[in-house]
Amino acid sequence: MIVTGSRLAARGFQAPTPVNVVGAEELALSGTQNVETVLNDTPQFLGSQNNGPTANTVPGGTATLNLRGFGAQRNLVLVNGRRFTITGPDQTTDINTIPAALIKRVETVTGGSSAVYGSDAITGVVNFIMKDDFEGVELTAQARADQHTGTPTYTADLTFGSNFADDRGNVVVALNYLDRGGYTRGDRGDWAVPSLADGCVTAGTFSKTQAGTPLAVPGGQTCLAAGGRPGLIFGGSGTIPNGRFANIPSVGSSASNPALDAALIAAGLGGIGGRGFTFNDAGTIARPAVTPGDDYDLGPAAYLIIPQKRLMANLAAHYDFNERMTGYAEANFSNNKVSMQLPPSGIGGNFLINTNNPYLTPQLREVMRQLDLRETGTTRVTNGASSLTTTAGDGLAVLNVNRRLTDVGDRTNTADRSAYRAAIGLRGDLGSLSEDFLRNLSYDTYYTYTRTTDTSVSGGAASLSRFQAGLLSVNGAAPVLNIFGANLTPQSAASIAVASTNYTESEQQVIAASLAGELFDTWAGPVDFSTGLEWRKASAKFVADSFLASGDVSGFNAALPTEGSQSVKEIFGEVRVPLLADSSLGKRASANGAFRYSDYDLSGVGGVWTYSVGGEYAPVSDLTLRGQFQHSIRAPNVGELFGGNTTSGPSAIDPCSSRQPTAQQTAAVRAICVATGVPAAAVFTLAVQPNAFISQVSGGNPNIGPEESDTTTFGFVVQPRFLSGLAFSVDYFKINLDGAIAPLGGGIANTLSLCYNTIQNASSVFCQAITRDPMTGQIAAPGYVTTTNNNTGGLKTSGVDFDGSYRFSMDWGPFGESRFDVGANFTYTDEFTATPVQALPAAKNYCVGSFGPTCGQPIPRWKGVSRVSWRSGPATLSLRHRYIGEVTVDTHLLPKRLGSAFPDKATLTNPTIKAQHYFDLTGAYDITEDLSVTAGVRNLFDKDPPIVGSSAPANNTFSATYDVEGRVFFASATARF
Repeated sequence: MIVTGSRLAARGFQAPTPVNVVGAEELALSGTQNVETVLNDTPQFLGSQNNGPTANTVPGGTATLNLRGFGAQRNLVLVNGRRFTITGPDQTTDINTIPAALIKRVETVTGGSSAVYGSDAITGVVNFIMKDDFEGVELTAQARADQHTGTPTYTADLTFGSNFADDRGNVVVALNYLDRGGYTRGDRGDWAVPSLADGCVTAGTFSKTQAGTPLAVPGGQTCLAAGGRPGLIFGGSGTIPNGRFANIPSVGSSASNPALDAALIAAGLGGIGGRGFTFNDAGTIARPAVTPGDDYDLGPAAYLIIPQKRLMANLAAHYDFNERMTGYAEANFSNNKVSMQLPPSGIGGNFLINTNNPYLTPQLREVMRQLDLRETGTTRVTNGASSLTTTAGDGLAVLNVNRRLTDVGDRTNTADRSAYRAAIGLRGDLGSLSEDFLRNLSYDTYYTYTRTTDTSVSGGAASLSRFQAGLLSVNGAAPVLNIFGANLTPQSAASIAVASTNYTESEQQVIAASLAGELFDTWAGPVDFSTGLEWRKASAKFVADSFLASGDVSGFNAALPTEGSQSVKEIFGEVRVPLLADSSLGKRASANGAFRYSDYDLSGVGGVWTYSVGGEYAPVSDLTLRGQFQHSIRAPNVGELFGGNTTSGPSAIDPCSSRQPTAQQTAAVRAICVATGVPAAAVFTLAVQPNAFISQVSGGNPNIGPEESDTTTFGFVVQPRFLSGLAFSVDYFKINLDGAIAPLGGGIANTLSLCYNTIQNASSVFCQAITRDPMTGQIAAPGYVTTTNNNTGGLKTSGVDFDGSYRFSMDWGPFGESRFDVGANFTYTDEFTATPVQALPAAKNYCVGSFGPTCGQPIPRWKGVSRVSWRSGPATLSLRHRYIGEVTVDTHLLPKRLGSAFPDKATLTNPTIKAQHYFDLTGAYDITEDLSVTAGVRNLFDKDPPIVGSSAPANNTFSATYDVEGRVFFASATARF
């Protein structure tokens, strides 16, 4: 038997590295149809925003694993100890491609394992052990539905297998079909809508009865009131269906003049502020825009649970040619179709319009004429493929347009992803070279090939250049587009609408050969070894739609083509030396070590070594002490190396806007804001950042090097003889990652914070990465915040894993004897620290126990699952508890932990998310030996997720961490023939 984390036979030894096991029974009792859901419940994994059923993002539709919170690209997914499919340039594995019906168990090694398995195993390995010797036919059908929307999910699994050739061979085939219904945030209007933002600290809190009734915020500022409890306000977008037109000087300001003042007053805009003006539906009356009254809710149309249809076919076969040789083969196919739905596209930016635009009132035409006359020099306005210039008095005015294209319709995307994999190999025994040396030799050699294709079809976007062209008169004709009010005709909407198709293809090949056996004997037993060679090549390409590649698009992230490959040749070895066996010094002891040398064809990597040393010691049979040190690497993937620059719009805070916490609106920050292009009068106002989202430009770098990590684990396992059935383990872990491949500064939030809050030097690389509109101070095209990849940062985590189980029996029960199984798996995270720039080691984000715009998904100190099962004869009743510990918003914790000025909790909206408890109840009954049924309820007490304001990435909460479905019922039946 091989234990994940080592290529050596178990031989009764404990694994030197902790291994967490999730069995097939746990998958069945959880009512899980997507395997990643069960794994993400376990404490070793943290939520990942762009992952799983709640990942309503484009691109999206995959299910990956975020082990220890370091990201999906830093753990390695194996099936039967071999690499599985990769999904694209990031070379991660989509768990949707792994057949749940064939899973025996899932073993997770939570620590670096590059010496044993190669690159990517920074935080560990997730190994899916599959059934490969099956006889008969098994059919399982399952249905589930949530209580609130009644949306069903159906799955069917058919597995059949047979021995052949006088039982020298076996073949097993598994087919799977899944149909998951989706529903929107609007379908969960009790908490998912309206979209909420941080508001006024008042005695009131958000509740189901207050949905849709935003709290007033005096002067648009945070306030204090009795009780100091958080309140939430409507957090919509300033890009609205009737259009919001900004960049207009207020009456009497230094940016205006008497003629413009008079024109504004005549047009009814004497009270215009930084939000600009908007129209009634007919486009006949203009008035100053206000927040939140005019803001648009992005929530109702967006999917909360995305629909999915999946078809899988898997084959595994082996044949014993003779007693020394067994051939084996695997073939896997999966097709996943996943749909996303987002609110309508928004057009935002500076555009040119004719000062005599016929859709405007005479008074507003005069405003446009005055704006034209106040221009100085030549102004260039660039939108997508359009680049136009204007000068004073040329009949063209620059207008900042923010219009939601509800006329075009919701944005949609369907990802159609097919994965193919084939593996063929030979394994067997070679016998012994002699009685004393190289004994009981075995070999395994195989070749695997995987290919994944993904066609992503999107609709609902708009062309920026067509939009600009449609605003201007051609040969005196009226412009095609009337964007003032709700006046886009179907024909004009069609003239700017864009559908796009992206194609992604990835391939991976692996050739490996290994030899294992016994080197020689010591006084304590044989020295076990394993050695081998491996060659891998991964390639991927992303063919972007022409509109996305040109950047001439609004609604979906602009993207450039990506294409590249990497290959590596490796030699590896592992050895375990027994030191004690039933001696006066102890029951058992051993030392182990492993190495791997990898030669990459990448200029930034070249040849690298990884290694591990460790051991275990059992002073008595009841107690085993274990420990391991591992040095691991992760070579950059194709996307990190060769990815084209893309533009995305994550949620972030511009420190120069009013969204910057009041305590950090200092004179030093103001000075840097002005030095980087924000008009002095606009600093710390809402006009600098009217929306919660800021665009960033990110992309690949072919010269980046590998990430390196050191992992230390040590702990103990107790299995007391005096209490049969009890076993528990306690293990400390520490992972230190250097040279983390990440966007500049670690991402947009950190880059902005480093520029304005930490370094405060306008000449720094972080400030230079920020492009601003000199008229408004808003972060603007073409550079936005440019953050391309580099070996820029570091990550560190440490903590303790607790795992225990107790099994005992009693002589009573409805069907005779009863058996009880009690199990718990908890993790205490002591540290989770991100260093965005290792050259600035003092600038750290101490994220443990926090959530928010910098740290992202909640990282609780405590997380765990426990289960109590009662079995009597054919009946089983099982209760599971899921626990997620308390976390505090990082805008309070991060500066506090650095000893900097920080806002008091009493001045913040929703500073803390309390600990969450979820309970799941399952019952199962074996009607006959060949027919069984299972039914259960997930989230038994229908607990809603915690509601947060501006810190939430989507859905008013952290959907990848907390339960957003509410009470869910499921039932399944399994028949065997």
